[in-house]
Amino acid sequence: MSAQSPGRPGPEVVEVALASEHRPGGGEDELRAGLAERPRRIPHRYGYDTVGSRLFEEISRLPAYYPPRAERTLLRDHGDEMARLSGAAELVDLGAGSAEKSEILLAAMDARGLLGAYTGIDVSLQPMRDAARRLGARWPTARVTLVHGDFATALPWLRDRGTGRLMAMLGSTFGCLTPPERSAFLRALRASCGPRDHVLLCADLFQPVDTVRRAYTAGCAGERPVRRLFALNTLAHLNREYGADFDPAFFAPDVVYDVPHRQVRGEIRSTRRQRVTLPRIGTVLDFAEDETFFHDVLHKFELSELVRELESFGFRCRGHWVEEEFQYAALLLR
Repeated sequence: MSAQSPGRPGPEVVEVALASEHRPGGGEDELRAGLAERPRRIPHRYGYDTVGSRLFEEISRLPAYYPPRAERTLLRDHGDEMARLSGAAELVDLGAGSAEKSEILLAAMDARGLLGAYTGIDVSLQPMRDAARRLGARWPTARVTLVHGDFATALPWLRDRGTGRLMAMLGSTFGCLTPPERSAFLRALRASCGPRDHVLLCADLFQPVDTVRRAYTAGCAGERPVRRLFALNTLAHLNREYGADFDPAFFAPDVVYDVPHRQVRGEIRSTRRQRVTLPRIGTVLDFAEDETFFHDVLHKFELSELVRELESFGFRCRGHWVEEEFQYAALLLR
């Protein structure tokens, strides 16, 4: 379903609402499956409603949290080369959020006289609408499309809707996918790409333990514990969307860096024995005291491992760039 965004001056913004996360066999099954695992897992996208997206923007501005700074450095230093190699006239922003870093790529495309369109895709609509106003004011002749949905529905929608696009997954979203989720995503991404499309994928590489721990424990305590609030908002989202009865007072968030498995895990611990129901999906959860479950898992890659994984799904690496201080990588794929 499409509709022009009402009541704002400037270029037309087309909004596309894909099937909701309550679609049969879709988001509900994904959530049930994660909650049935041991340890239990809430798929990470459930943290990124409007409230969660704003909290994550706060996390991104914490001085110790290096990934956004490292990624901006890569995009500022190498965005022109990325635009030149891709030759893309349209940026497809997979997991758009506020599109602040995407704007660096758009500027590089514009500087080369390439920019014609921007398509943002996200499960949270309001941050994209805010971004569309900003981008529309800067590039009033560019076509702007906002796609409200998850990757499972958005990638098939993108198929046969053009070619010569740059499909960008910025941030650490790719590392937040489990191995089966990464496989499903890469198969769907490959199927959605036209013959002249390129993919820009960013990922966090393995780096010193102290650096990672400082970055991911920032915001866990203090006057404004935004990382704790972000974790608990995942439970609040399930309360709102699925009629769950999580009581945040009896759950304690934490962040653990599992070095042997190269994973940063956002964990939530049940502080007492308790039962939680999710009536809209017919699920009952019995938590033991001190039982933990995950709401966020970030895998850190070795660059060669990542390239091999991407090539196994039919992508060819045309270039890669690494921010040396914090070992953050961007790969351009064909």
